Amino acid sequence: MSLLRGDSCDKGKNNCNNCVCDQLKKLEPGTPVFVRTTAGGLKSSIKGRFLCFDLDSCCVTFTEEVFEEEITTIIDCRNIVSLSVTNEQFMDNMREIMRRLYNGINGFNA
Repeated sequence: MSLLRGDSCDKGKNNCNNCVCDQLKKLEPGTPVFVRTTAGGLKSSIKGRFLCFDLDSCCVTFTEEVFEEEITTIIDCRNIVSLSVTNEQFMDNMREIMRRLYNGINGFNA
């Protein structure tokens, strides 16, 4: 279900009561996280920072750096299957891996 249609996040009804949602309620803004979502394909994980959690909508906002671009992602916490609180070293390592992959793909296509 789409977040944008409003049918998966009913305003005013706090039914954000699963394990992941409960943990997100406790996080401080800026906390580095690794998140796995129910989405398939390329966007099945988020390696970034927790920004905020909306108790009314169950929506959680993350920011991450992808190929040197800052991306903000908003997702229903009920569509997150795992949450790992990480550290700066993990974030640096993930950025380096992504940079190497990107450079390898661009070098291959040249």
